[in-house]
Amino acid sequence: MKAWMLNTQTGTADLDLIDANIPSIAENEVLVRMTAPGVVPFDNAVINDENEDNFPAAVLPIQPGNQGAGKVANEGTTGFKKGERVMFGAFVYGFMRPGSWAEYVAVDAAHLTRIPDSVSDAEAAQAVVAYPTAYMALKEAGMAPGKTVLATGIGGSVGNAAYQLAKAMGASKVFSSTSSSEKAARAAEHGFDNVIDMSQQSLAEGVLAGTNGEGVDIVIDSLGGQVIAEAIKCMKRYGKTITLGFAAGRQSKVALADLILVRGSIQGFGVYTSSAAEWQEAWEVFRGFCDEGKIKVLFDKSFPFDQAPQALRYMATQRPFGAVALAI
Repeated sequence: MKAWMLNTQTGTADLDLIDANIPSIAENEVLVRMTAPGVVPFDNAVINDENEDNFPAAVLPIQPGNQGAGKVANEGTTGFKKGERVMFGAFVYGFMRPGSWAEYVAVDAAHLTRIPDSVSDAEAAQAVVAYPTAYMALKEAGMAPGKTVLATGIGGSVGNAAYQLAKAMGASKVFSSTSSSEKAARAAEHGFDNVIDMSQQSLAEGVLAGTNGEGVDIVIDSLGGQVIAEAIKCMKRYGKTITLGFAAGRQSKVALADLILVRGSIQGFGVYTSSAAEWQEAWEVFRGFCDEGKIKVLFDKSFPFDQAPQALRYMATQRPFGAVALAI
């Protein structure tokens, strides 16, 4: 089979397309014939050695690809049938065990779930992690019908997942944000309302204007940097902010008064610390909302499998509106 291999973590120049053996599988594993390896920020962090210092070291050489979609290639005892469309994602793939950037991957059955009929393989390749992340973060924040929500970063996978899920879960009003008028226009074309264009006004100005000065109950922020410092100003009394990413920067200068005056809180969240049961619940909710037509996964672009380095650079530098995947 064809597979990409990373030898050292100094960028895409160290990626090699090689011939490799189809992996053998253990009793608890499923052999997946890949159709859409995902291309996600975690892949970029691994390949460029940009993970946090307290992360475990990558096991090199490694087959990259943190998540993806394909079809079950074997009959087994795991409950998955040969030919079923499946998607998978977990912390270890493309980092501590062979990942999705190959024609075949051995996947732990606990990290695997079926793809909804309304979702393409390419869409599923990123949705498999983005939607569970957003769902569990919303639950952590106390999401309930009638709540108001700000989910920053409408063009990003977690940002638009949190926006759609909050609406599907009964939020009375949902806001999002973007740093460009072009993305604000694209969001409107996709049916997203209450998207704050931060090139025209501050996040707090937009949210407070849209809530009669009250602010929101919940903030789900995947951007970090000074975006989260601004997002905190959007909370109403006893509001809660969940921080789960740092695409806009790993450091932030927060005005403590913005928390104190509303008795608000900030909590960190990492989806890969969640239990297998929590993942299964999130996937089940995702499938249900897809079947009901309440969720439409955003997808930007597929690249041929042999163009993985180009796909990674595109994802990392162009900040696309929706997911990126490879096509096999």
